[in-house]
Amino acid sequence: MKIRTTKPANNKFYIRKANGGYSLCIKGKPTDPKANVLSNCVGYACGRFNEIIGKMKYPELNCNAENFIERAKSIGLKISNRPVLGGIMVWQKGSTLSGNDGVGHVAVVERIDSSNQIYTSESAYGGRAFYNVTRKNTNGRWGAGSAYRFRGCIINPSIEDEKEFKKYYIKVTANRLNVREGAGTQYKVIKTIKKDEKWLIRDEKNGWGKIRIGWIKLSYTKKV
Repeated sequence: MKIRTTKPANNKFYIRKANGGYSLCIKGKPTDPKANVLSNCVGYACGRFNEIIGKMKYPELNCNAENFIERAKSIGLKISNRPVLGGIMVWQKGSTLSGNDGVGHVAVVERIDSSNQIYTSESAYGGRAFYNVTRKNTNGRWGAGSAYRFRGCIINPSIEDEKEFKKYYIKVTANRLNVREGAGTQYKVIKTIKKDEKWLIRDEKNGWGKIRIGWIKLSYTKKV
């Protein structure tokens, strides 16, 4: 999928059906003249999720943000307990799901940098129509404030690479191998492991493998 880094304009996924678009969501506040479901996290997330699919298949994703999990399940969508590419992250605000103590927040996962860092696209009712965020899971809430609780991520059925990863073991072939925070040399080295050590690979990304403590370059390993 192509990452969205700009605000949509004259795009039917972000325009209400009553105004010639596809969306069943309410008007945003402030209302964007070229995408009238913005500013609103719900209108944006619904539009972006379906835009990734390529058609407005799930217009029912138009309830309060914190209730997206229940709505998604009711229309046959699956939920992950971690962010997944193209999925909708859902946060609850307050202690209930009634909306009386806040309506929560939703955001769309545009890129996964590591097991602890993602890049999202979002909108905010009463705030910005569109923005991108690099979110780190340093507080268990993926960067959200203490009033919020991360509930899960709605899996986008059009993203084929979100199938369960088949884990396997490797042996280190280099004398010493750096373990980094993310899948790339741009990430900080957090530990060094030694030749012949065996590790379980839990995920892969662009030639890198995720082990329990970080990411390693797989070209310096062999399967066992």
